[in-house]
Amino acid sequence: MYGNLFVYDPEWKLVAFESGSLSSSRCLIFLGGLTDGLLSLPYVEKLSSKLESLSKPFSLIQPLLRSSSLQYGWHTIDNDIEDLKTLINYLTNNRNHLKSIILMGHSTGCQDIIHYLRHEKKHEKIHRVILQGPVSDRQYLSTLSSTKDQLDYCFKNNKDIKQWLPRSLHEPPLTIERCLSLNEINSIEDFFSSDLTDEQLKYIYENIQTPITWIWSKQDEYVSDNIKQNVENFIKNKLASKQNSTFISLENADHAVSNLQEQNYMIEHIIQVISPSDKQ
Repeated sequence: MYGNLFVYDPEWKLVAFESGSLSSSRCLIFLGGLTDGLLSLPYVEKLSSKLESLSKPFSLIQPLLRSSSLQYGWHTIDNDIEDLKTLINYLTNNRNHLKSIILMGHSTGCQDIIHYLRHEKKHEKIHRVILQGPVSDRQYLSTLSSTKDQLDYCFKNNKDIKQWLPRSLHEPPLTIERCLSLNEINSIEDFFSSDLTDEQLKYIYENIQTPITWIWSKQDEYVSDNIKQNVENFIKNKLASKQNSTFISLENADHAVSNLQEQNYMIEHIIQVISPSDKQ
């Protein structure tokens, strides 16, 4: 994949990689999940090529955040949206021709986008968001035997939430603050748990006006088999039921959409929702 690497935050020396139609007035910003970096998802290069082939093309921008790769343990979701805001400000201030921004997240990147939309005024250039793999970290982590020991340590030592968990409990480094954020119900990043109440969901989503496309993988390995159908119904009938929302189900896709046919199906649907006038 070829493109342009640029610095969007000189203070933190954060960079982003832009591919496809670099002179386009439209771009799609792609945010990965925990442990992800550049090109971490198997469909990213294919998505970039498809966006470039449109009659009104998009570029694809993959930013590195402070939390990217294995650095999520000592950064928060608040840090993520600070970095996202910096990137969006950089693009809008330095590209006078920029007309449209699409935000797309994978996994925890979906949480980043929802957190951003909750706390920012509707941006005139952000026309849609796409959430691929929007599943609950809390519900998945609750199935791991290691989580109980981690939380026991956090509760006993929560006077200093910036403190690290012992390496024996978690590797890579993880602060008590981020461990609790990932595991506590109705935390700062608990947006997709299927046991959230209607009142909690209203508090999260009621002020979000930007159209959202929800992409659900039926074979997502980060959702327990015993709740898969319940989670699918929750995403489809509660989260994706808002006006201007769309729901896409991938029958044979895992969390990262590794299946090539499902990648093609997903990308075709993404093109339809972000650029309906293009006949591709």
